[in-house]
Amino acid sequence: MEITQKMIDDVRQQLEQAVKNSGYNFLDPEIVKISQHLDKLIVAHMTQDAKRP
Repeated sequence: MEITQKMIDDVRQQLEQAVKNSGYNFLDPEIVKISQHLDKLIVAHMTQDAKRP
């Protein structure tokens, strides 16, 4: 679980930097790609938590 949280934090920082670099163009393909990756990590993290007793 801690590994997933670390990955989420890392990708979140990547996304923040990429957004700044793109001039806050949220439709930039790189921004969309990173955002989708972050979404998948968050869903995986939530699914792990839901399976715990």
